[in-house]
Amino acid sequence: MGVRVLLVAVVVLVGLGVALASGALRAGKLKPRQAATVPSLGTAANGVFTGKGVLFDYPPTWHVLPVAGAAEGGTPQGRIVLGTGTGSDRVIVEAFRIAAPINDATKAGVMSQLGSNVDSFASTQHGTVQSPIGTGTLGNLPAFTARAQWPAAGGVKMEGRFYFGYRGYAMYYVSCQRASTAPAAIDAGCDQIVKTFRVS
Repeated sequence: MGVRVLLVAVVVLVGLGVALASGALRAGKLKPRQAATVPSLGTAANGVFTGKGVLFDYPPTWHVLPVAGAAEGGTPQGRIVLGTGTGSDRVIVEAFRIAAPINDATKAGVMSQLGSNVDSFASTQHGTVQSPIGTGTLGNLPAFTARAQWPAAGGVKMEGRFYFGYRGYAMYYVSCQRASTAPAAIDAGCDQIVKTFRVS
């Protein structure tokens, strides 16, 4: 079996009372709801993505990849998967509606829950957390960030960079997934998406 990329998973923000379906994280303690189809987040062409108030640049040689499966738990308002089309290296971008804005009063609780979910994901995949949940940016948004690594077939390791950007009642999830043997261009493409990510 080739390198497995998790495209369907669940993250729960306890303080907000909302379940998010993400491309990389699964909280094993949750029972999935009935699966739902996830619509496309927008249009990607010639190195530029636009849709649902989101704009970012990506390497123009990358392609839109098929969305494998449906969402469980909370359903994203949209999803786009981009990559070279070879192997399991890809960037998954999803948008969610959350129950309440993240603020100073809820931020610590959200970080704690996301940290637990990153730990749970890494443990389930027999991997490790490289960088625990912290704060950073996703383009022009404040964000929670984390990194993990987990084994795949043939002795290859998968590396994941996770970004949870937020503004008002919206949350944007970006998951950069690459094999340890992938070319540096995969990381550069992820960096381009993360740095140019804009929400109007």
